Amino acid sequence: MKRFVLIVMLGVAGCTVNVNTLDPEAVAHAYLKAIESGDFKKAYMLIDGVSRRYTPYKDFVKYWQNYFKRYGIPYKHTIHDVSKVKPGLVVVEYTWHYKKTPTVDTTVFLEQRSYRMKLKFEFRRWAVKFRKYRIIKETPTPYGIQREIIEE
Repeated sequence: MKRFVLIVMLGVAGCTVNVNTLDPEAVAHAYLKAIESGDFKKAYMLIDGVSRRYTPYKDFVKYWQNYFKRYGIPYKHTIHDVSKVKPGLVVVEYTWHYKKTPTVDTTVFLEQRSYRMKLKFEFRRWAVKFRKYRIIKETPTPYGIQREIIEE
């Protein structure tokens, strides 16, 4: 009985995002599709742990709502390139296509815009790197603190 309960609990925990998280292109596609459809909860679950730790869900939604006001709401995307920069880091180049003009400023309206997105491999899954950050290791030495960039 204990094994059955454990399997059911693992199944429920794993069905929050139904994406092949071992394929970076599939994660990028699911993230962009979630943003386009307004499913911010699913998109929030696809960002990396550090970004999630320092970006509350309300701020994440507010960021995308402000983006839509400024540039319009994208209705589809095209992924052009998925390139591996180094082990554990992938850059995805994509284009968003827009139908509606933005509500705030129409001088910056374009029918399509090109972007780059970074994905990092963490805890056996690919995740979208939403925030720009560096992980720095600080080691105290007799001469001061030595700083070493571990991850950018």
